[in-house]
This record gives sequence, C-alpha cells and structure tokens, in this order.
Amino acid sequence: MDIKALNLASRLAISGLCLSILYGILYAAMAISLSTTGQIAQIPSLSTVQQKYAGIAIVSAMRGSMYDHVSDDDYIEVVKDWVEAGSSQALYESDIAPIMDEDCTDCHSAGSTMTDAMTSMPLTTYDEVKALTKKGIPWNKLAVETHTHLFAISMMVFILSMLLSITQVFNWIKYVLICAAFLGLWGDVLFWTLAKFVGFVGYLIPVTGGLLISAIAVIAIVVLLDCWSRVPWISK
Repeated sequence: MDIKALNLASRLAISGLCLSILYGILYAAMAISLSTTGQIAQIPSLSTVQQKYAGIAIVSAMRGSMYDHVSDDDYIEVVKDWVEAGSSQALYESDIAPIMDEDCTDCHSAGSTMTDAMTSMPLTTYDEVKALTKKGIPWNKLAVETHTHLFAISMMVFILSMLLSITQVFNWIKYVLICAAFLGLWGDVLFWTLAKFVGFVGYLIPVTGGLLISAIAVIAIVVLLDCWSRVPWISK
C-alpha cells in the first residue's frame, strides 16, 4: 500500500495531523524552556535539567522557573543548606519563613489573588514547604506526568509509525525511526523516576527527550512529504 494512493481527503487529513504535531513540538519546546529556565525560548543547560529531575524540588524551582522571583541569590543557598541540614522546624521559623514571605507567598498561598497565583501549591507553613524538600519530582506529580506521557505520546507515535509504514522510504529508515521514537519515550519516563535515586541519571533525560522529539519530528516530516511527492535520497 502506498500513502499516495489514498484519496485526497485522506491525504489532507494526514497532512493536517503532521502539521499539527510539528506545531505542537514548538510549544513542547517552549513548555520545557519555561519549566526549567522560566524563559519562553531558552535552551536549558544539562545541569538545569538535572536539577529539575534529580535535585531538591524547591531549590530546583528557585534556580530554574522561579528564579526571576528570587530577590537574593543567597536565599537559594540558605534554603539548600536548611534542607541538607535536616529541614528542622526551628530553622524554618528563623531562616526560611522570612524568605517564603518575601519571595513566594504572594502567589503560593491558598488565598492569593495574584494573576499567576499557585493556590494549589501553597508555601505558607512548615509542612507545606517541607513537602518540597524531597529530591526529584514529587511522587504524586510524577505518577500523573508519567502515565499521561506514556498514554498520549505512545498513541501519537503509533499513529505516525503506521503512516510511516505505508510511505515509500527505505525500510531500514522506517525501523530506525520507529524504534528511536519508542526508545526515547520509554527512556524518558524511566529516567524521570531513576533520577530521584541516582542523580547522574538526570543528565541523560535531555538525551532521551531529544531522541523522542527528533524521531517524532522526522517521522511527521517524512509522512507529510511522502503524501504528495517522492522524498528525495531516502525513498525506494
């Protein structure tokens, strides 16, 4: 079966899907940038990504997406030292609560009316702040993100792979792209969890994420082009 043998309506629908996925990749990159650096279009460093997935949650946020709201860089080290010293309530009251009040609670409080309020993640009490002193992404958030990522992305990769299978590109290219997409997906979610226990694994997450996104983008481009013409250099 050849994808170009499909009727016009089918090829238009496939083209619309591929273009939507490619457009979505741009916003996925933007979301990654915002969640790690706080900027719309800034490539995060390996250490920034490692901190997000393997570092102390509240410290990683202060160094990454929330950095613009930190009024003094020394505050980050104060919070880090407090966590590493055991997160005692006495030190919280004397050293940490004033930092939270100055930089965080305007938005991170249940009654906040700020435009960017994070009422679901209050930082107004010792227990609320202590909950963010664990390494890596919190388990409740990790569980949601992992199963959502697996269900949604695997379906997208499956559909793209089936479309790729009826293009006229060389078979070995199909095999490589399909395997790369699924391996990138599995590696991504596996390393999110492992990074909580082995800090070095956090440095591998950009590799698996890059593999996944690159494979999806290439498959979408190949399918889109093959709908309408012969893809040069890689077609039978």
